[in-house]
Amino acid sequence: MSSQPNSLDRASVIYAIKDYLLQVNYRGYKPDRRKVLSVRQTDRTAWLRNAVTPVRSEVYYFIEGELFPKENTTRLAPGQSLQNLAENLVDQIWNELSAWRAYDFTPQSDGLKQGQYMDEPLSAEQSKP
Repeated sequence: MSSQPNSLDRASVIYAIKDYLLQVNYRGYKPDRRKVLSVRQTDRTAWLRNAVTPVRSEVYYFIEGELFPKENTTRLAPGQSLQNLAENLVDQIWNELSAWRAYDFTPQSDGLKQGQYMDEPLSAEQSKP
């Protein structure tokens, strides 16, 4: 885990991308558009999973098409290691990742506690801690 509290855990991103590369390059190259890089806001760790509704305090990026829009980017070249390709791919996208900014639109979210509409003032009961 990174020593900076707000930074994304790079090792977990590399591991998740490596896991994806293993899956799509096993027995021929078959990219999977359902797979996402999912990141938790709480500990800034990433893992690989299928795309579903994000969990609270989680954000995800589609690996094929979003993180790597160019076709065959995730194809393993003959003799290339998974670790090497994963590290190279993460180097390419690292500065673009803003995964630590999770989207949280659940009813328990602070942004939705203000009233029926966001421009309504807080009631006396809602403003109590």
